[in-house]
Amino acid sequence: MSNLKNDLWVGVDVGSTTVKIAVVDPETSKLLHYTYQRHNAMQAQKVYEVLREAHGLFPEKNFRVAFCGSGGQPFAEATHAFFVQEVVANALAVRATYPESRVAIELGGQDAKVVFFEKDKTTGKLIASDMRMNGVCAGGTGAFIDQVAELLRIKTEAFEGFAKRGQKVYEISGRCGVFAKTDIQPMLNSGVAKEDIALSSFHAIAKQTIGGLAQGMEIKPPVIFEGGPLTFNPTLVRAFKERLGITDEQAIVPEHSEVLVAMGAALSLGSMFADQECQYRREGSLDSLIHFNETRQAENKAKAAADLFFKNEAEYKMFLEEHKMAGNNYPQPASGSTLNVYLGIDAGSTTTKFVLMDEQENIVDGFYASNNGEPLQVLKNALNELSDRYEEYGCTLNILGVGTTGYGEQLFAKAVHADFHTVETVAHANAAQKICPDVSFILDIGGQDMKAISVQDGVVTGIILNEACSSGCGSFIETYARSLGIPMEKIAELAFNAKSPSQLGSRCTVFMNSSIITEQRDGKQPEDIIAGICRSIINNVFTKVIRIRNLNTLGKKVVVQGGTFKNNAVLRAFEQYTGLKPIRPERPGNSRAALSGLTP
Repeated sequence: MSNLKNDLWVGVDVGSTTVKIAVVDPETSKLLHYTYQRHNAMQAQKVYEVLREAHGLFPEKNFRVAFCGSGGQPFAEATHAFFVQEVVANALAVRATYPESRVAIELGGQDAKVVFFEKDKTTGKLIASDMRMNGVCAGGTGAFIDQVAELLRIKTEAFEGFAKRGQKVYEISGRCGVFAKTDIQPMLNSGVAKEDIALSSFHAIAKQTIGGLAQGMEIKPPVIFEGGPLTFNPTLVRAFKERLGITDEQAIVPEHSEVLVAMGAALSLGSMFADQECQYRREGSLDSLIHFNETRQAENKAKAAADLFFKNEAEYKMFLEEHKMAGNNYPQPASGSTLNVYLGIDAGSTTTKFVLMDEQENIVDGFYASNNGEPLQVLKNALNELSDRYEEYGCTLNILGVGTTGYGEQLFAKAVHADFHTVETVAHANAAQKICPDVSFILDIGGQDMKAISVQDGVVTGIILNEACSSGCGSFIETYARSLGIPMEKIAELAFNAKSPSQLGSRCTVFMNSSIITEQRDGKQPEDIIAGICRSIINNVFTKVIRIRNLNTLGKKVVVQGGTFKNNAVLRAFEQYTGLKPIRPERPGNSRAALSGLTP
């Protein structure tokens, strides 16, 4: 065993976005050194740097090291250090520093936890009696703040200053960064101050954490607030206090709350691992960190790479032949003619669409565009442009009926004095049955929603919708295409050129960002990443929304529709995942609008 007087306890917390280190004196349990740094997806390099710095500060000391955090275990194994679960580390730190605490609210880069404490009846020591943590969604975390800051075009470091100056709290979704964007964009368009939006975002985080994580459990004071977002954003703590109805005296904000869990990992060396020899050695362990990524890349190369989208050029050409899409051009009517049409309007979450359908149910014109947070204005402009165009043609449009569907179904119905409006699931089912009378399953993927509709003998027998998560939707791929500088119309072409498609799985939009950065660091090209994203959309559908194990329950006649399926790579991913040949309408983004325009 090592000499206690020459030992230092070192805790390293490797999180989703940051690395924290805490060096503790074994005799006094006092914090001797700490640091908190973003790793920018270069975890191994940052872990190496913070440990090397600590060794430089205490060159004569022997380090006993324990890792914790979402990324800690591989580093513990590589350096022959200990690993402690972060909730346990947190409990140890709170017990040692603020034993009066009853609830801990901890926010990290991509995770959020609410930990409930009670006194052990036998020992009288503080123990964690219950814990609630976010799972598949990163809403209400530090990454959520990063996303809103990007939308407001301000630096994350400046976010607190803006929120502090905020005066009014608006309702913003805190459950998902993509949904929040839908709430915020119209506010920006209408001139709401960025300060108020920043303040409202903090309240959205507090509301999401209290309601979404506590899940009915009473949050009794004193409440301790931990983690970087709560350390560096006092206004966020204020929002929590207001929503919890607690006083300043009932709120505990530790002096170094951002490294409290790392300190707990250090303290575990004097309790959980007190009788165990630590195999961490300065030279060998630091050397293993230098070669950490090389070792991991070698292991990854040994694994089977993801299959390409097509085996050869012939298979690709056959796919294109089987899934032809209509172009954007419509036939020009003869001058002096009258065109009898039905107008179908679809007010989607991120796009506005309409079609003109003649009496033989042929689509003769249409429109599809982003609504930019102003769907009514976009529709008005598009209809005015349509009217002007037909006037130039010398053709009279005789609209026999107007129908609306989608998110803004009733809003649009009132605005255009529609003859009727219908819920979008009905429009979906009608549209699919027109294309394929014996359809058994319909999958629609839109901008922020997806719907799975089961049909038996022409009757809808089940409907499943995504709820609190927008990953796997159109906005999901649009966000990353934009970050990679890829035009939407080039996504499929680029994905099909991938030589080594990334395997990104099914994850929250915010979580996926870290995976993509890591892929880039590991040398993946934009086409590999975009291919992985297209596949992840379908993974999300089946693992987080439909959740079926037996794909035979989809039946043989599957219709896929919605703007996201305009992307051939997503369609091909569906084929490869299910082994089915789905039917895609010639105009997948407008199929719902088409049937909303028919008279009942």
